[in-house]
Amino acid sequence: MEARRFVKSGLMVACVVAMGVATLFSCHKDEKAPGGRTAEEYQRLKAVADAVGQKSPRARELVDSALAHTTDSLNYYDYYVELVRLFFLQQPDSALLCSERILSFAKRQKTSPRVNGLMAEAYHFRAAYNYHFRQKYDEAIADNKLAYQYFLQSEMKDNASGVCANIGDVCIEQSRLPEAAAWYRRALVLTDSLQLPEEEAYTFYMGLGRIYCILQDYKLSEEYFEKARRGYDNMDLNMKVAFLNNYGNLKYYSQDYQGAQKAFTALDSLLGRHDLKGSFEEQLCHLNLSDVLLNLGRTDESMAYLAKADSFFRANNIGDAIYYANTIRIGNALKRGEMATIKRILAEEPAGLTIDEDMMNIRSRYLHEYYMQMGDVKRAYQVEWAYNHRKDSLDQSREHMRSADIMTRLSLDTLELHNQLRLNEKEAQISHDRLLYTFIILGVLIVALALLAWTLYLRKRNADNQLEIVNLRISNTRNVIAPHFVFNVLKHASLQSGPEADNSINGIIRLMRSQINVARRLFVTLREELDFTENYLALAGSTLGSDFEYRIDKPDEEALDSRPVPSTFVQILAENAVKHALAGMDGPKRLLIEVKLTERDTIIAVEDNGPGFDIRRSSSHSTGTGLRVIQRTLALHNESHRRKMSFQVKNLPDGKGGIAGCRVTLVVPADVDRGSGKA
Repeated sequence: MEARRFVKSGLMVACVVAMGVATLFSCHKDEKAPGGRTAEEYQRLKAVADAVGQKSPRARELVDSALAHTTDSLNYYDYYVELVRLFFLQQPDSALLCSERILSFAKRQKTSPRVNGLMAEAYHFRAAYNYHFRQKYDEAIADNKLAYQYFLQSEMKDNASGVCANIGDVCIEQSRLPEAAAWYRRALVLTDSLQLPEEEAYTFYMGLGRIYCILQDYKLSEEYFEKARRGYDNMDLNMKVAFLNNYGNLKYYSQDYQGAQKAFTALDSLLGRHDLKGSFEEQLCHLNLSDVLLNLGRTDESMAYLAKADSFFRANNIGDAIYYANTIRIGNALKRGEMATIKRILAEEPAGLTIDEDMMNIRSRYLHEYYMQMGDVKRAYQVEWAYNHRKDSLDQSREHMRSADIMTRLSLDTLELHNQLRLNEKEAQISHDRLLYTFIILGVLIVALALLAWTLYLRKRNADNQLEIVNLRISNTRNVIAPHFVFNVLKHASLQSGPEADNSINGIIRLMRSQINVARRLFVTLREELDFTENYLALAGSTLGSDFEYRIDKPDEEALDSRPVPSTFVQILAENAVKHALAGMDGPKRLLIEVKLTERDTIIAVEDNGPGFDIRRSSSHSTGTGLRVIQRTLALHNESHRRKMSFQVKNLPDGKGGIAGCRVTLVVPADVDRGSGKA
């Protein structure tokens, strides 16, 4: 069957070899592990390898430049590998010499994944040379097996599956079909275990389909070709040609001639679209179409395709193709009843054009019918006996190969079962670990949720405190200009006339405006707070009489705008002094507000000459709203800040055992948070 495969299936050999050279000898697939190279070295190597793989016109220039400028020996031989790739199809003998040099260098180095990669590349180059140019199949298999082992121990494990397929190709050439199938299956297992892209497997499915076609297990062959078909759109041109050619062969051998015609017609169209008119591939396609059309009874079309291809093969003296073309010509003549033509073809055909038994069997069908029609029963019997003898021998050989293939598949299935058991054990361990991690994560989540709940509680409590303070402040600021206060000021103004009355009324207006501005914020500048307090005292003083006087001692004007203080605090302290200490008091009434600034604090003191602070007396005269605003604001701030605010009330002695007044001191940190913002 060998020569028949050369004509109808041999294209697969050439394409797979080309694929092996172009794909497996391309840039390292493992882009995640540069193998000790720097990022810059790795990127440069990748750029050079891509140029070689894409057959760029500048590829040789880039390789030579990299070799000339590389000082590290391992990097040098990385680029040397790219040089071998360039040589392989153009100067194969030079490629072999370079491969031996790589191998010699790698053997002298200390073993490492990167050195193993160089060893694998060198053996793989040598295997391809022995297979493609010397037809030394045993040596090619031996070198490929070494390449396979070294790739698995290198940083380029992904290449191992392609080497398996190359070994399978060589085994097919030696008719070692069970072994070939085993290597293709190993390639599929590696593709799966290494988690390679799905398209990597399509070539291997095609190889298995080809093997089972040879074994005449057309059903299984069809299954593998259908798996390969799923990747057709992603195949390169060579692989598409190989797929259509071999799929057409399957249909031909299984006597699905319409399916074969469809496949070969698609191949002819593909070759035409890619400017391959007149190529070997097109002539082979036309020869196959001629045979298929003959079996469909379309003799005129068959002869038209035969005429296109016959002259090409005769000009190139390809014996198997000439024998095949003569067989098709005999079949056409038989259908037309042109017995003289058949006699002439047989007389003129030289002996020994082919030794392929399948190809002889195709012709035997026509010769048996021809001799019977010619009345030459003896020759018809001889043809039939030779056909049956070849068929029996071939059937025995195929049965032996099927048995061996079944045993191979059984051993691989057993290995796969063991691997599956190990995977199950590993998955069980992973499940146990996953359950443990789940509990740990749940524990962490519970703690996190508890912390979140506590944080939300604190924020709510803080918000409630702020709301309480805001409500107290609103209530307090209403008290500042409560109706009785306004009435007192207006009553005093009514007793006056002219500018003084106008000043009192304008003072109320200014105070109300200041109240609106200050009351809506938790913190204001020291200037704003003192201005608001001074507006209040100016009005309050008009109701206390001419013997009331107040003074505000404050620092430089520039400092007033740089220090924040809680809004209305100073005004509250001044109001408490006016209402609870000075109002209704006989004699001179004095109020002093002192402001001192240090680097760390703002210190504000409010001092009066009243009867002193008595909590029992003050509680009977007041709602205490102002003091509650101060106390709650201080409590909230001090609860959440490292720097604290303080508030102190102290009665002043008169030196005779009595009380000469009261002094209230408020200390506010200089960096108190203005951002507490708006109420």
